[in-house]
Amino acid sequence: MSDSTPASTAPISGLVPMIHVLDMDRSVAFYRSLGFEIGNYQPRVGPMHWAWMYAPKAPDWKRGPNLMLTRSQCAIDAGAQEVLFYLYAADLSALREHLLGAGIKAGEISYPDYLPAGEFRVGDPDGYTLMIAQAGDTTP
Repeated sequence: MSDSTPASTAPISGLVPMIHVLDMDRSVAFYRSLGFEIGNYQPRVGPMHWAWMYAPKAPDWKRGPNLMLTRSQCAIDAGAQEVLFYLYAADLSALREHLLGAGIKAGEISYPDYLPAGEFRVGDPDGYTLMIAQAGDTTP
């Protein structure tokens, strides 16, 4: 595949996943427990149709973790979510304890060969799977 894009210009400057959720308030609360905050939402009056969430404490919040939530127009089948989100935490154990303390079911920390610092699995309220790993020198 040839590359016709000048080296100084990236064709894409960012990627923000947008996921369908059943209950905006419930999902916003869940992602806030992971350190996200609402950066923008619509409409300003009445129930939210979508929300952009970002990590305000990230070193570069504009290019750090971002996520958009949009209210689904139909029922969501938690067993049919075919996307997995991989997140990195500055303190994996502390984040897991925080989630457990908030009543969120978080899996045990495992230490696979490819990630000896550890990772654990958690499901969001709509059945999306999040793998959360310990950030390190060779990870974001």
